[in-house]
Amino acid sequence: MEDRQRFSFWICFQFVVLIYVLCMPRGTVAGEVVIVGGTEAQRRFISCVAEAAANELRRIPNADEPMTFVILEHRKFLEARDAFHAHGASLAFSNLTSSRVYLSSRVFVDLETAMWCIPHELGHFATQSLFEGHAELAAERIRWRTRQICGSASQ
Repeated sequence: MEDRQRFSFWICFQFVVLIYVLCMPRGTVAGEVVIVGGTEAQRRFISCVAEAAANELRRIPNADEPMTFVILEHRKFLEARDAFHAHGASLAFSNLTSSRVYLSSRVFVDLETAMWCIPHELGHFATQSLFEGHAELAAERIRWRTRQICGSASQ
């Protein structure tokens, strides 16, 4: 009898979760950014750049899914890069399928490098393209917007 009660509880729990997911307003998830690693200042900067890119990213498929940024110590970044076969990447690479951006800690050596790398990776998402030129066109718009809205975070 105990197994039957557990099974009934499990079915009810799954049903409640399903109803919640189906009824949850999409706006609560859209544009969510998850940042793993890094310092508080680095996380603030990434959040600001992601906010600046929101209009560009709103048009992509699965725009309501959270995007994850993973900041790794450079040696760990190189290991991740090799595991994903992103051999051309020296400081950052993206995985469009999993909505993840992997960043070397060296991206944050100076503002110029951070302002180049992070918008560029978001440009890949905005264009849904692996081509660097396409990503860079979107990145320029994201950089301009970042300078407009981030103020002291980009100084």
